[in-house]
Amino acid sequence: MRLYLIRHGETELNKEFRFIGRTDDPLSAKGLAQAKEAADYLSNADIKAVYSSDLKRATQTAEIIAKPHGLKIKISSDLREIDFGDWEALAYDEIDKLYHGTLKDWLEDPVNTQIPGGEPWDRFRERILSAIREIAGKEKDGNVAVVMHGGPIKLLMSFYNSGDPVFFKKYWPAPGSVSVINI
Repeated sequence: MRLYLIRHGETELNKEFRFIGRTDDPLSAKGLAQAKEAADYLSNADIKAVYSSDLKRATQTAEIIAKPHGLKIKISSDLREIDFGDWEALAYDEIDKLYHGTLKDWLEDPVNTQIPGGEPWDRFRERILSAIREIAGKEKDGNVAVVMHGGPIKLLMSFYNSGDPVFFKKYWPAPGSVSVINI
């Protein structure tokens, strides 16, 4: 089975480097163009299903990717980004000012650093891995597109690369990018 992990296209809040986990921000004009580029890239892939996070930026991207394949998207809230709690919609400098070093700690060690009011790392990890296991169990073989967010893609790419924490810190999928995992 091949999984195409597609990060949603850019949003206005992404451009401002804001943490948007649960915020339902739509794609910007550039984000729509990025989704179209991803769809063009995947147009010749034999995709049998398209799954998406339920947030607007992901579903908009997924609809564009699914169209050339004549597929309807399958939506799952379990594919959402981590819940950023008190950091939601704040920019890096705002978080750093309000939470005095917690952001730096979280970026260095998200497993052992709790986002104030946010989703614990172990719950986030299990949610994403369970969602992917469920998709793999339903689809079993073939190519599947999964439209999601940067954090879940980083987590999955790291997990399938032996859980390498250095890889996790260095790998960052750009908006509209396609990452591939062979299971």
